[in-house]
Amino acid sequence: MKNYSPTGYSLAALDSSQSTQPVLAQLRQFILQQLPQAPRLTDAASTLNMSSRTLQRALQQADTSFRQLMCQCRQQLAHHYLQDASLSLQQIAFQLGFAEQSSFQKAFKCWQGCSPGVFRQRQQLAANRRRHLSGLNQPGLQVNYGIN
Repeated sequence: MKNYSPTGYSLAALDSSQSTQPVLAQLRQFILQQLPQAPRLTDAASTLNMSSRTLQRALQQADTSFRQLMCQCRQQLAHHYLQDASLSLQQIAFQLGFAEQSSFQKAFKCWQGCSPGVFRQRQQLAANRRRHLSGLNQPGLQVNYGIN
């Protein structure tokens, strides 16, 4: 199995929120770099050169928690990984730090309201539709009716 590390992708692109609070942005970056290993708050605080309690206060002030940020990062990566049809759901679950595929599927259903397999199918159908429609607007394609 290939190691699909998010470091191969632009971490800034995965962090779509681009928070104005640098601590949250740095924390998201740290979490994304640590997955599939489940990062700990103490390690994150150490990396950010602050105490665990200071980090907890910063998170509380931003009305979030370390656990919520972990879920957000996992969800962003899940969406990204599901676009790659060569990755199985089991591989994706592993890369997100879930011990079992069923845990990933349960979490994804809570996030998205559907299973990862259904989400992937919908994304592929939408991509195919966009490809098909963009081909219809090509200047080289013309339809002539009534000309023999």
